[in-house]
Amino acid sequence: MRTHSSTTIPRAAFAVALLSAAILGAGGMGPGDATAGPASWVQGDEAEFALLSAETAVAPGAGTASLALAVRIAEGWHIYWRTPGAAGLPPQLDWAGSDNLADVTMQWPAPMRFESFGQQSYGYRDEVLFPVTATLARPGEALAARLSVAYLICREVCIPGEATLSLDLPAGAPAPTAEAALIALSHTRLPGDAASRGLALSARSEPRGLSVIVRGAAPFAAPDLFLEWPLAPGQRRPDLPRPVVTLADGGREAHFAITVHPPLVRPGTVLRVTVTDGDRAAEGSVTIAPAVP
Repeated sequence: MRTHSSTTIPRAAFAVALLSAAILGAGGMGPGDATAGPASWVQGDEAEFALLSAETAVAPGAGTASLALAVRIAEGWHIYWRTPGAAGLPPQLDWAGSDNLADVTMQWPAPMRFESFGQQSYGYRDEVLFPVTATLARPGEALAARLSVAYLICREVCIPGEATLSLDLPAGAPAPTAEAALIALSHTRLPGDAASRGLALSARSEPRGLSVIVRGAAPFAAPDLFLEWPLAPGQRRPDLPRPVVTLADGGREAHFAITVHPPLVRPGTVLRVTVTDGDRAAEGSVTIAPAVP
């Protein structure tokens, strides 16, 4: 089973949260309570990986398990988002060899922007936690998760890397693991639905590219925008420049001007839009309207 399958956690915050979760998980549990050992980290090329679980066991009748893929990235290096920009490749996940695993859904934290080989790229530095929902083939039974991660990690050069991870959860009465709080926190920091977070999205074609407008109830500080749309067979993803951002209406409206060849974003194209502003992130879809005459 292969999947390719969204907020970065700064290095200090990640370490503190993981340590706090471990302390809280160890405290207040009696001798008869089941506890999970510390996360088992696997060293890859310029990165470390761990497969985490929020609970120590699969509860009777449970149809899913809450997992997470944690990645610690060497200083100065980066890995890529689901849409990496003009260059790069997102991590490829292969769950072959797992037992009692019917399906996997991995969610992507919002990316950060950086320039890679003179092009705009999107991904993660330092640490990132990908929440994973594992759907069980046989609810309530033990899970043996086996995961192979193939990834591209870049700095001045790019290195293809691989890591092989495993996680075994017995059937039984579950208890929170040391990483449960961190996994729960990662879910709260994923990009939420734009409409439910009070954001209105609109987009229109322009003579030199595209204009996207995001309006919200709270003022923006330093917003950024990441665009995704289906590519035609054989079509390469373009190198989109950093949007030129203009704030209006007291900062509650952000105008993003993006220079891109018009045929790539003709009217009627549906865009998947991810908006970030500091720790805030939201995503939604918008259809490009024709240019204003």
